[in-house]
Amino acid sequence: MEASAGNRVARATAMVAFACSIVLSPVAASATELSLAPNPWLAVDRNRDGIVSDIVSRWAEVTKSAKTGVLSETQLRDALAKLRADQLFSASLAGDYTALLSILVDAGAAIDVTTSTKPQQKVAGSGPELVYTPITPCRILDTRFSGGGSFTAGATQSFKATNPAGTFSSQGGSPTNCGIPVKAQSVTVNFTVFNTGAGPAFITAWPFNQANPGTATLNWTSPGAQVANGAILPVCTGAGCTSDFNLFASSSTDLVADIVGYFTQPSGGFVLTVAPSGAQYTSIQAAIDAAAAVASGAQPYMVKVAPGTYFEHVTLKDFVDVEGSGRYVTNVRRNNGWPTVTAGAAANLRGMTITNTSPGAFGSGGGATGVHQAASSANGFTQLVDVNVLGIGPGENRGVSVDNGTLHVIATEVQAGPSTNPVGTSTAVALLSNQSAFVRVRDSRLFVNSSAAGTRGVIRRNNTSTVLVNNSVLDGAEIVGGPTCVSVFDRMLQVRTCN
Repeated sequence: MEASAGNRVARATAMVAFACSIVLSPVAASATELSLAPNPWLAVDRNRDGIVSDIVSRWAEVTKSAKTGVLSETQLRDALAKLRADQLFSASLAGDYTALLSILVDAGAAIDVTTSTKPQQKVAGSGPELVYTPITPCRILDTRFSGGGSFTAGATQSFKATNPAGTFSSQGGSPTNCGIPVKAQSVTVNFTVFNTGAGPAFITAWPFNQANPGTATLNWTSPGAQVANGAILPVCTGAGCTSDFNLFASSSTDLVADIVGYFTQPSGGFVLTVAPSGAQYTSIQAAIDAAAAVASGAQPYMVKVAPGTYFEHVTLKDFVDVEGSGRYVTNVRRNNGWPTVTAGAAANLRGMTITNTSPGAFGSGGGATGVHQAASSANGFTQLVDVNVLGIGPGENRGVSVDNGTLHVIATEVQAGPSTNPVGTSTAVALLSNQSAFVRVRDSRLFVNSSAAGTRGVIRRNNTSTVLVNNSVLDGAEIVGGPTCVSVFDRMLQVRTCN
């Protein structure tokens, strides 16, 4: 569907104020009115008609379908007109019709209806759907007390906007995390400058990992001015974000920043997303670490990983589950060290493939191990559910290795040794259980591939460890050490005898 040129120009003009960052016209404040900074949602309200028209135009093909449960164009326009500025902003970012309708229903602007069964495609350039959470205004920066000190003319400084695991004291701000439990994607901030140098001058705020956009977030005209302005500021996301945003000052000034709200994914504050691009994080470990900083037994978190291949070492953390998009579409690989995944936390890992192809022998720090556990957390143990685990390097190979603690392997396939190139005289063990480990395998398949000359074992149980195998296939080599079995089957589903 193509809008007229006039409509496109009108929509583009309306969206400039908020597509990436909302920058308002500067408003002067008296010396005693630092707390009365302008509302950053004014830009949305001032462009309300254009924003509504843009949303209606974007979903015109859907509204014209006349399907049961789909709002007509008039109904959609009327519902959008009822939204608050922050709700309208979220509606403008909805990536599919179901998400848009959910925003309208949650806001009380539309009745709960059954949506069309026609698949809705994400609109190119519409951005991720975000949910706005307002907070009591909280100071994150005050250059009079810290945060790098006052700005000199032409200086750029970098700052945190959200800090779930810490405080803003080092920036001269609150000794708390301002009540923001997760890393946000955008924040609403009121900036105030004072003790300003020569003007006309300005400050610019932009995400840490991007180039200076060359636009002004706040302006002043003369020395000693005190000016406040509000902005919606996207922050740095993904790997390498040691700070959240940059600030540039064209003239000397002191500056304070008060955060009044933040945007996160619509799944809420307890799910973090990972994808090669377009999600909160590009690294699984970065998302786990961010969640673990605030997760608890009362409020566990999930790291949801999109399809793709992620080359990294992942260490699980307590109360943070990690879920891929399916065994054959989400892959975590490591080829320069072992293991690919370090287990032992109170967490579940599910719906992905874990591969290690590192060369060498284990005695020299090499070898390939998919999952390794040294011990369990005092808070619980790890479960591998619906996972493929592959230790398939050119040297020694282990699928799953457990030295201590408890590990459950459920509906999972574990392989040691590459299928097309047996490991010759090297070790290949699908499941290695040592010391006082307790390992339960259920509804799974353990497979080892090695030449007759190699040290091999589909299961090797050492020391006082316990291995319970229930309703599972043990394929390709012998059992060493004899697990305690309830029921064990070979590849032909014939009952095996456990030693």
